[in-house]
Amino acid sequence: MNEELIRQTEALRPDVDALRGRVRLLALAGIALLAAGYLADHGQFFRSYLLAFLYWVSISMGSLAVLMMHHLVGGRWGFAIRRVLEAGTRTLWVMPILGLPVIFGMHELYEWTHADVVATDAILQQKQVYLNTPFFIIRAAIYFIVWGGLAYLLNRWSAAQDEAATDTSATRRMQVLSGPGLILFVLTATLATTDWMMSLEPHWFSTIFAAIYIIGQILLTWAFVLLVCIPLSKRLPLSKLLTNERLRDIATLMLGFVMLWAYTSFSQLLIIWAANLPEEIGWYFKRLHGGWQHVGYALIFLHFGLPFLLLISSRIKSRMAVLIGVSVGIAIMRLVHLFWITAPAFQGHGDVGHGGFTLSWMDIAMPIAVGSIWLYVFLGQLTKRSLVPLNDPRFDFEALAEEGEHSHG
Repeated sequence: MNEELIRQTEALRPDVDALRGRVRLLALAGIALLAAGYLADHGQFFRSYLLAFLYWVSISMGSLAVLMMHHLVGGRWGFAIRRVLEAGTRTLWVMPILGLPVIFGMHELYEWTHADVVATDAILQQKQVYLNTPFFIIRAAIYFIVWGGLAYLLNRWSAAQDEAATDTSATRRMQVLSGPGLILFVLTATLATTDWMMSLEPHWFSTIFAAIYIIGQILLTWAFVLLVCIPLSKRLPLSKLLTNERLRDIATLMLGFVMLWAYTSFSQLLIIWAANLPEEIGWYFKRLHGGWQHVGYALIFLHFGLPFLLLISSRIKSRMAVLIGVSVGIAIMRLVHLFWITAPAFQGHGDVGHGGFTLSWMDIAMPIAVGSIWLYVFLGQLTKRSLVPLNDPRFDFEALAEEGEHSHG
């Protein structure tokens, strides 16, 4: 059986390699776009690049979080998508490289890097112990070491599980690591969110902000997994595992995180609105005026309302076209949400001015450019191993495959 699963995965490799070849051309064009954007406008380049980095690192981090959730709680849905998640975690090695422009552009992005600003701001002086350039870089390195270490161990033990037909120690190690690993992930992701996003406006703070971003990472990962797995569900070996029932299970999990994102986002707004403190309401004031309020309305209806209505019905979400449409919509709205968070932070600083809603061509081009590089790496990892985990004692593949033959349609 294992040899057959490996052979079926190998049969998919030419198609994946062909797609990867097209993505490589897009990546080369993306690199040219990055260079053109930098030469055209340094400030806008770094702002748009930060948006792109935050978006694509979300899938790498979200894949790690969902993978540990699966190892911790089990579930047939996780068995079917585990290789996609593992390939997603193996993109973490490229993210520190893709994050270098953010480091080089810190002076353009973060006002607390300006000594003259800090010298006249008592609040920034108090935060300078934490918000300073060397410590910021050290923390970023620590985050990627922690995430990369977790991904390395989980992938290494997964490979060991494939090789050992009777030894279950690798499976046990993945389960044992995933509990504390999730706690460590949430702690480091919270600090990373504070560093990369909340410190764009260092006077403002929210205890829910990091939770909103982490939930958004996992939500984007569900959407990405569906977009990858739905085409794979029509081909062996995953056609016997990714049945309509399991795809609906993933869609149900995505619905849960749509609701959780809406709940935490509304909770943050409600708490800040009720407190009505000058140091807090300014963040929302920027985003609810000058045209930005229309982006907020779009988030309410397209990030929550429409996906909720479509995914709440089992009959509607059983249609693959609906699942693809919802996944594409959520993937787009996750980018819109990050844009709504980051772009207004720069209004009133540098060359942006005090105007309302603005959209640069780089806000669209940079996510495509960075994404093409990310996808090139991801596709290179996807078929390196069997698309079905081998020798996992928690699952009987033959029984599941037989069940899938009766339920797929």
